[in-house]
Amino acid sequence: MRDTYFKTRRPFSRRKHRYDIGSPIGFWNYYDDNHFLTRLYVIGNEEQEQYYHYHMEHAVSTGKCTEAEFYELVREIVADHIEFIRKQSPFSRKHARNRVNLKCLRTFRDYLISINAYGYRDPVDITITRYDSEIALLKKELAEKDLELDKLKKYETEYKVRITKGYLNAFIDVIHQFPEIRIPHKDGTRLLSASTESVWVKMVCKYFQHGDEEINMETIRSRFTPNKENPSSKYRPIQEKDRIFRILPVED
Repeated sequence: MRDTYFKTRRPFSRRKHRYDIGSPIGFWNYYDDNHFLTRLYVIGNEEQEQYYHYHMEHAVSTGKCTEAEFYELVREIVADHIEFIRKQSPFSRKHARNRVNLKCLRTFRDYLISINAYGYRDPVDITITRYDSEIALLKKELAEKDLELDKLKKYETEYKVRITKGYLNAFIDVIHQFPEIRIPHKDGTRLLSASTESVWVKMVCKYFQHGDEEINMETIRSRFTPNKENPSSKYRPIQEKDRIFRILPVED
């Protein structure tokens, strides 16, 4: 029977510690790596740091290896098993379990990378494989973002509605009236409603211009407040001289 760096349970007995690895019958052969990860899957990533240090301290204290050697061994085990699972068929009966285990392994790998104080580097083939996987994932995400962008572009325009110079505040006053418009014979139901005042601010700045000039967002934001009874110090109400339009319903 091959010796192992990991702390194992005694055959035909209970575990002395929940991190001890191995099966009750204790026939190890060359499967200690599998037992180490099987126990990790059971314990979960919440305790991965404690689990790793439990076995490392055992290996170092018994003179089996140094911290750096133990780290290298675990990194190689994790890398090998990630690569093995990635090559499994997505149509296999173990696919659901493989996905859970792969997520656990990747989280554990990221933890190991974060504590790498030994200058360890993955073998070139494993590094390339991981990068290829990450690139493929990024390409997929980029394609999804491009699709979303194409959908949004349908609503974009290079032109803006021009507000006659000097009448920006008058236009804002008209916008202020929008939420006050009521639908006749609908018990006072509003025609328009916005979850926040910033909707109106962004609409004005995005689709309108003042004369030939862009509209400053901070200027427009100061013209809106969610609470007119108790506005913020930055709020600037429309002056009476600029209130020159009134939206009224058609008389029956």
